[in-house]
Amino acid sequence: MQILLVDDDSLVIESLEILLSTESDLCITGKANSGGDAVQFVREHPVDLVLMDIQMPGMDGIAAAKIIHDEFPQVKIIMLTTFGDYQSIHRSLQVGASGFVLKSDDVQKQIMTIRAVDAGLPVISEHALHNYAQPVQETVLSPRENEILFAIANGLSNKEIAAQLFITEGTVRNTITIILEKLQLRDRTQLAIYYWQQKALR
Repeated sequence: MQILLVDDDSLVIESLEILLSTESDLCITGKANSGGDAVQFVREHPVDLVLMDIQMPGMDGIAAAKIIHDEFPQVKIIMLTTFGDYQSIHRSLQVGASGFVLKSDDVQKQIMTIRAVDAGLPVISEHALHNYAQPVQETVLSPRENEILFAIANGLSNKEIAAQLFITEGTVRNTITIILEKLQLRDRTQLAIYYWQQKALR
């Protein structure tokens, strides 16, 4: 199986390449750092499956997935992300993705998903599927803001959030300020309470 890895984080790509290359039936045929590069690679090289991040600068994974699916419907696409929100899953499926896994999923689950999708079976990570089946009440928050809100509600510090999401602590602080303004809340404690109140409304 010829696999194209797509992520704007080179460490993620390197880790995936190392882990997936241990499987004799999986071959990493290419790597790309953006949606645009992924589209160009598929146009120029034989690819069976694309494992692609959603949130990337420039052309994101969902836009790239639509182009690839429209031009090469035989190529299977699995979306890979840190955040399994309803909107991302729904949009991914709309543009032709056949699978959806979280970066936090065990590598064996990721490998099983790749093989299942290659066999023609659409697969969504169980954690992402839970979010898809029971979406949190609509808010004005972006996917990244919801990621940080979730992390705050689960007691993570700014440093831990930054490490988990591969962003700087400064970005975390700025995003928290934006979230507080959007939700008209005062501090992290109120954000955590807000999150669990919304969760209870499911």
